[in-house]
Amino acid sequence: MMKTEEQTQEYYDTTHIGVLDGIRAVSILIIVWFHLWQQSWIMPHIGSYSLDWLPRYGYLFVDMMLLLSSYCLFLPYARSMVLGTPMPEVRTFYKKRVARIVPSYYFSLFIAATAGILSGTIATRSMLLKDLIPHLFFVHNYFYDSSLGTHMFGVLWTLAVEVQFYLIFPFLAKAFCGKPFITYFSMLGIGLFFSILISKNFTSLIQGMYVNHTLTFFTVYANGMLGAWAYVSIASGIKRHKALEGFCTLLSVGCIFLYKILCADLSHYGDPMKWQIDRRFILSVVFLSFILSTSLALPLYQKLWSNRLMRFLSAISFNLYIYHQEIAFKLKAARIPYYGGDTPPNMLGDMVWSRKYMALCIVLAFVAAVAGTYLIEKPAAKAILKHPATTDKTGISGKTDTSDKDKTSR
Repeated sequence: MMKTEEQTQEYYDTTHIGVLDGIRAVSILIIVWFHLWQQSWIMPHIGSYSLDWLPRYGYLFVDMMLLLSSYCLFLPYARSMVLGTPMPEVRTFYKKRVARIVPSYYFSLFIAATAGILSGTIATRSMLLKDLIPHLFFVHNYFYDSSLGTHMFGVLWTLAVEVQFYLIFPFLAKAFCGKPFITYFSMLGIGLFFSILISKNFTSLIQGMYVNHTLTFFTVYANGMLGAWAYVSIASGIKRHKALEGFCTLLSVGCIFLYKILCADLSHYGDPMKWQIDRRFILSVVFLSFILSTSLALPLYQKLWSNRLMRFLSAISFNLYIYHQEIAFKLKAARIPYYGGDTPPNMLGDMVWSRKYMALCIVLAFVAAVAGTYLIEKPAAKAILKHPATTDKTGISGKTDTSDKDKTSR
């Protein structure tokens, strides 16, 4: 039964969860930090305390983004399960995903292909087609020439994973609404089966091609859907209470320390990619606990994650993700800032050059992100959806559908 407006104010909001903008923005920034750290070798620290575990293992936040995508996409379905609101239409779901992803993604392919042809790195038509065609159909993670051997932007592998999940999501969501536990444990079983299979047959080729295969992320996606259901059930069924908010704030901070412990475990594991396949489920549980606890935390703590800056960063985060790594590669290859000799300055301990290089990478990445968002993404989304765009983000390549309204705007 639907609550009155007065009753709703006593409960937690299930239609606009502001902290998700901040979680998404910070996650993307950590991924960006990781890629720039790889090129600059700037080791962050506060006094004698090293923070290098944050950028060094920043690639793990791709899992956070995919978890957040599943979580946000399932929220309208969770509201339908708990509150009886209308279930989203399948046609609308697909249209919104196309509007959000395809324009910026295809534009980045055009830039990458053009740059490759002009520079000569894409030397033949066959080389171009083997790389570009799988990307156009979002299956590039299945072929060597379009994954490990790609001349497109390296970060785009996540778009293949996301779109493949989008194709089946409405059907998984409806199955979850009807039989939540059967669907959850089935998805969990699929993810764990393929993760164990890959872990037991681990080789360099498998490492590169299949550790981040779509099926290995089924545990992450399952936890996202379960988490959305749990949040709506809690938020709509428990009145606001300072004790609960205080506990959730402590739990949110505690999850950061749990993540640090996982990073320490990773540092002693041997092979980082094997750690990912072996610990993916556990990592997603920690990330989900952080999302849930932050969403129910004290208002003052939530302000750190939900404010104007975080909303802006979240809005441009998709394009920031697309372009930042390629900008870093191109600048270094072009010796900008200039350096002589054959050895990059970061490998010689030249921190002055590294700081200049990192600052330039950040500035240009943000310029590209803003341009891509407001000149390509938003106008195209508005044209596809035929009405003004508003904020709507779903993780690494989508939008946060936190209401039943059709919103278009990572």
